[in-house]
Amino acid sequence: MTGLVQRLADFLVELHYKNIPNKTLDSAKQCILDSTGNMLYGCCTAVGEKAKAHIKAFPGDAKGSLVFVPGGDSFPADDAAFISTLMARSSDLDDGHRVAMGHPSSFLIPAVMTYGQVMNANGKEMLTAVIAGYETYIRIGETINPSSYRERGFESTSVTGSVACTAALGKLYNLDAAQMKDALGLAATFTGGLIEYQNDGSMGKVLSGAWAIRNAKMSLQLALSGFTGPEAIFEGKKGFAQAFSNHPKPEKAVAELGSVFKISEIYFKAHACMRGLHCAIDAVLDLRERFHLTPENIDSIIVYTTPFVGRLSKPCPRTEISAQNSLEFTMAVALKNGHIASERVLAAAMKQSDVFATAQKIKLVMDPEVSAFVQAHPSCWGSVRVSVGTKDGQTHETFVSLPRGEAENPFSWEELKQKFCRMTENTPYQPYASELAERLAHFEELSAPGNLYHPWNESRITHNRRSSHKKGR
Repeated sequence: MTGLVQRLADFLVELHYKNIPNKTLDSAKQCILDSTGNMLYGCCTAVGEKAKAHIKAFPGDAKGSLVFVPGGDSFPADDAAFISTLMARSSDLDDGHRVAMGHPSSFLIPAVMTYGQVMNANGKEMLTAVIAGYETYIRIGETINPSSYRERGFESTSVTGSVACTAALGKLYNLDAAQMKDALGLAATFTGGLIEYQNDGSMGKVLSGAWAIRNAKMSLQLALSGFTGPEAIFEGKKGFAQAFSNHPKPEKAVAELGSVFKISEIYFKAHACMRGLHCAIDAVLDLRERFHLTPENIDSIIVYTTPFVGRLSKPCPRTEISAQNSLEFTMAVALKNGHIASERVLAAAMKQSDVFATAQKIKLVMDPEVSAFVQAHPSCWGSVRVSVGTKDGQTHETFVSLPRGEAENPFSWEELKQKFCRMTENTPYQPYASELAERLAHFEELSAPGNLYHPWNESRITHNRRSSHKKGR
């Protein structure tokens, strides 16, 4: 019997733009739009600058083509991919999948945009590679989650991401079925990543996608050189699914393969913090708007939830990443500002004593009713019931099981474009945000998508691109 990895490889090799449904193409373009906004935002963040400084201090192998990164600088492709994925992850506004867990856009789009420049790929070719990556990410993620992430502490973005990025780059580099099978098998063999960073706010979070890309690139190169991967890497007794999950479901890797495209299940984020907090933030924002709540007129807030959300109780975060993982702090920021539109909002709040004071008013209760609901609806793992007591003696309550941006409660194209424009504020791309968003909405028409990083002077960029490629050779 053909192994699951070979069946997946056969599907990926036979995936062609002309046969992809329009709905799937639209979903992919939305993912590209959202991720590009994250990268353009990230080019002006401390994380983006740190990434570039790291590469300049410890340069890698400079042979080959130079490619552009958000912000307009050019680097060797492997370094550019590293920088771009850190930019994409820095805002904590990147997309995800609530069953597969993790954030595929934070590495898939940077990887395809980077190596697509090397391959001189056009928009249709890049779109096909992106869809190949997402399809692999969601399917492989479903074989191990939610227990891999929720119970065992594995970071899906890097664990599943290594395999998914291999699929995307393998498609971009036109691997045949045997090579694709070996590359996927090798990537799954050597993948890994942990979420301990959630407990102290350290920087593994922004680095997880970079590990996925580097593992994918190495697996690709090894497969092209004739190195082989396991035939039963997903379903084997010592394989991927059983290694990373308490409840392995390897059959999910190929269920309805080719007839159902799962990229349409991707969610998009409105709040610059961990997805597990978004139900609570949506709840407090709903109550804020309906009952004109302010930090000053609130006496107490009780969040009825489950241990999965409860583990994120950190009323006094010490780092920005820790703040992105703090239930009390993010709710207090949302209550004060009416939004958490960027990580800059959280960074500013770290200096505001009144936000910390509001966070102290928030208490968590592990609630059996909410737990029973989540047990019956496992993908609604962020569910909360929020009760707000005001100083005039009133109590207001609401229950949220799924935050905005999920497939069941999606953002429109217009809302995603508005988010994109907000993310380019205070960057060199702000004057061109609307034009850029429109071009990304028609990504398949682009002949050189890498030029999007220089929208204000394409003639100069075309010249510089040719010059850079000559220097690389």
